[in-house]
Amino acid sequence: MMKINSGIFRNSSIEILKNSSFRPTTSICRKSFFDTIGSFNEKSFLDIFAGSGIIGFEAASRGAKNVTFVEINKRYLNQIISNSKNFDYDQFNFMARDAYRYIKKSENFDIIFADPPYELYDLDIFVENALKKLNKGGMLIIECSSKETLEGFDKIAKFGDTNLLYWKV
Repeated sequence: MMKINSGIFRNSSIEILKNSSFRPTTSICRKSFFDTIGSFNEKSFLDIFAGSGIIGFEAASRGAKNVTFVEINKRYLNQIISNSKNFDYDQFNFMARDAYRYIKKSENFDIIFADPPYELYDLDIFVENALKKLNKGGMLIIECSSKETLEGFDKIAKFGDTNLLYWKV
């Protein structure tokens, strides 16, 4: 069980599947991310490699115009869909897709948050494709292991073994 930190759904809980292999973004990391972004009003939001979906639910809670969850694991996605029914919000989209294929063909977003499994993917290619899918003034945020090296980001926030990297367009 995880709680939403802020916004209209503050203190609402979402269920997490037992024996999940993803690591949910920590509360302190989430707070830093949302404080850094500021207003979500009227922004389109993509939560890709969604896992628990907590980031997307938090974005909805803070006023995102719409939230798209992309998660290839159908068990995880079904849990996100199940959790979404607890919120009075009708602008969720759910996609069971491979993140790399999805980002090449997707529409554009104002904010893209990606939390891929640590050290499993070539993130440079993902970043290159994701940056093309941002609206003017948009932002890409990657949560990754502190061992992974990426270049070209505008800001970094460190939380133990986790880094949040920010790109603005």
